[in-house]
Amino acid sequence: MRKSIRISVLCCAVLLCGSAISAGGFSFELNPQTPLHLPYLADPFNTDLTLGYMYLSSEEDRPAYLYKVTNGNSGIEYTGLEINKHYTDGTNMIQMRVGSSVPLARVSLGPLAVEANIRGAFRAFFFAYRGTDLLGFDGTYYLGMNAKLGNVLTFSFGKKHHSGHVGDEIIAKIDHKDPVNGSLLHDQQIDYVRQDPLTFALSINLIENIRVYGELRLGDTGRILKPNFSSAASIAGGYRAREIEAGTEISLPIPCVGDFTVAFDMTFHEMGKFVPQGSGNVINGEHEKYTFIYDKEAPWETEFQIVIAQSLTTRKEGPKARIMATYHWGRFPLFAFHMSKGSFISVGGSVGF
Repeated sequence: MRKSIRISVLCCAVLLCGSAISAGGFSFELNPQTPLHLPYLADPFNTDLTLGYMYLSSEEDRPAYLYKVTNGNSGIEYTGLEINKHYTDGTNMIQMRVGSSVPLARVSLGPLAVEANIRGAFRAFFFAYRGTDLLGFDGTYYLGMNAKLGNVLTFSFGKKHHSGHVGDEIIAKIDHKDPVNGSLLHDQQIDYVRQDPLTFALSINLIENIRVYGELRLGDTGRILKPNFSSAASIAGGYRAREIEAGTEISLPIPCVGDFTVAFDMTFHEMGKFVPQGSGNVINGEHEKYTFIYDKEAPWETEFQIVIAQSLTTRKEGPKARIMATYHWGRFPLFAFHMSKGSFISVGGSVGF
């Protein structure tokens, strides 16, 4: 029975392809200008080219510790090296991101189009604390496919990679002034956050100039953080290192100028079920030491971002220059400082789809 169903579906697909080709509905294109599934304007991991000046809400929102991560007897252990001992000033910094989304090849069949897509970016923060040339940088890339049905629905599926790294200058300075159990640069590296999730995304434009989207990321439970946060007990309890992202974009075309857009994005991290148990000194809301306990009933961690942007071109295809303002609440936007929670505002510009 199942075999006959598969044969029937295959025959229908062949007939549809044949009729579309005969009617002139088939096309093939290399390196199209604009990806079918557009990046999210308010996504913290957006791959647009961006430069902005970042204003932390207060000194309390500034990362207080650089954490050395180890596998201890009771699980994951964080030991903080105090940043304020060496950098005591500054609540502003420069945020830069370099990246793009590149459609490699596209096949269109009537109202359906499918393409191979690669996108990636580096984001970095400079001049933090009026002292560090580079606080740290994160890298992300995506390999997968996009699909579009008519002018209403787009879909994306693929594999993402995120990783975070601390700037050499800040590690070297803390390592020189306050070494803990050997050199951070050589003997016992500070580990970085890392994710390699399968990604499923859906975007809907039921009304012109209003977009709603959602994305599910299924993490690799063995590598959601390095070292491994997960355990046999947490996986048995249902933990899958998932993230859910959802948002909306509302655009208003301004004649002779371009689209004015308001975008909202919210991300839910299942990692929030690993509840931190803090001890030691507390600076800017962060404990000097942490251990983590998995609590199946604990809520997911949340963060959100709001972007207001004005496009500087009226064309619809290809990259667009924008001026923009961003408000972020939640994790500090570098993986290596994810224990720091707070908010900031940034103003600047971007070039992207």
